[in-house]
Amino acid sequence: MFFLIKNLWRYLSYFSRAKKVWTWPRQSEVLIYDEGNSEILLEYLNPWDPEVLHVRNEKINIWIILKAIFKKGNWANAYIDCFIEQVRPRLVITTIDNNTTFYKISKRHPNIKTLFLQNGTRTYYSDIFEILEKINSDTLSAFYVDYMLTFGSAVGERYSRYLKGSVLPTGSIKNNFAQKRNSTQPGVIAFISIWRLGFDGRSGAFYGDNFFSYEDIWTRPTTLVIQCLMHYARENDKRLMIIPRCSTPEILKKEKDYYRKMMGGIEPKFLAAPESYSSYQAVDSAEIVVSTDSTLGYESIARGKKTAILPIRSILLGLPDKAYGWPVDYQNEGPFWTNKPDSDIFIRILDYLFEVSDEQWKKDIESTNFTSLMEYDPGNTIFQSILEKELGPPPTLTH
Repeated sequence: MFFLIKNLWRYLSYFSRAKKVWTWPRQSEVLIYDEGNSEILLEYLNPWDPEVLHVRNEKINIWIILKAIFKKGNWANAYIDCFIEQVRPRLVITTIDNNTTFYKISKRHPNIKTLFLQNGTRTYYSDIFEILEKINSDTLSAFYVDYMLTFGSAVGERYSRYLKGSVLPTGSIKNNFAQKRNSTQPGVIAFISIWRLGFDGRSGAFYGDNFFSYEDIWTRPTTLVIQCLMHYARENDKRLMIIPRCSTPEILKKEKDYYRKMMGGIEPKFLAAPESYSSYQAVDSAEIVVSTDSTLGYESIARGKKTAILPIRSILLGLPDKAYGWPVDYQNEGPFWTNKPDSDIFIRILDYLFEVSDEQWKKDIESTNFTSLMEYDPGNTIFQSILEKELGPPPTLTH
């Protein structure tokens, strides 16, 4: 009885917060599962005028709810099934690759193709692979995705341990879409911010059985890197700039406050353009890029930019899945990366990046098999070929 009441309360809370939609979903050949990152999908899917299934409490369709009431089994699955039955798509697509509910759609709708695009670097603890590791074999047997478009073959192989379907290493859809700009500013070191709104109010998080404070996870590692970069820029006549996470003025002010405190009161300089996909433009404009363990750091290397990867949380917190290149077992230190919280190694990497020729940089990247971590497919040609295979040539828009 307790669990029944708890579930009922959860559904009522969900219903009360969501925007109510009183019209039936449109029929479309393409259904986007989860509105998250849908703007990049629409760059390619607009000709098919796709419908969107909201799964994060933004909107809820009243007619679909009424229809789902009469279906047996899990209510969330019933809602998804009724929505799909109404839209009648040929392809269901999402950028939320770490959603186990999405993996179950193919089993219940075998005549519909499913496709996910990886939207961020993956780790083990508090991420999808820890979840999949704990799921029993009977449940895993129902997981199937027709097309799994992953950053590289390494994470694709890890997915294939748990999910059936075709794995296609294609890189990042956003990175592939954003055109390269030849606008390098000599002497600029661009640090990729990993700040998030609300960080200051969090006490910490569990990784496995261990609890780490907010300071341990984010502030101390970032401070170590930032202060080393400040020293290096000052001693070598370089300019340290930060690629921010946010762009709206109110939130950007909070991010600046975060770094100003970390930099001893010095006003941080942010490197970003006002247009869409400005982070990629910022990467292109720097002479070298520095990342702790952000997706954009790997994307930067894929774009051909000289980049330092310093995922020092892996050693500081004893979390091997935070190390450079996970799930590939790289050494703790390489030409352009280190897991070690050692400023002398940071400086060695920075010197290397400023001195290495473009030709040697390409050879060093190839020698480490970087493409197993992040492919690069400008224009997303592989993704577009799948769309044409499953849907035919893009129709001409009539409105």
